[in-house]
Amino acid sequence: MTTNLDRFKKSMEGAKEIYTREIMDFTSKIDSLGEMTLIEDPDIDTQQYIYSFDKLNGTSQRELDEILLEIYSHMEEFSKQNGIEEFYQFARVWL
Repeated sequence: MTTNLDRFKKSMEGAKEIYTREIMDFTSKIDSLGEMTLIEDPDIDTQQYIYSFDKLNGTSQRELDEILLEIYSHMEEFSKQNGIEEFYQFARVWL
């Protein structure tokens, strides 16, 4: 039996691939970030896609806040340009 969550995940597969590739490319240029882990956090009918980055020691909270704003701003614009705004609504970034 196919659940609403299964249908949701299937509908997001292409957008997840596009978004993940872009966020990896974009953040690879940021020296203060380490490895990224994608966490899929399901709910009843949907799920959150959490992009969690290791932060390098010595990075100030102020710098991390600026990086987070830069990532969200870039990914929001990228999502609009690529027609994946719905996926963007379910994507989160953790530093």
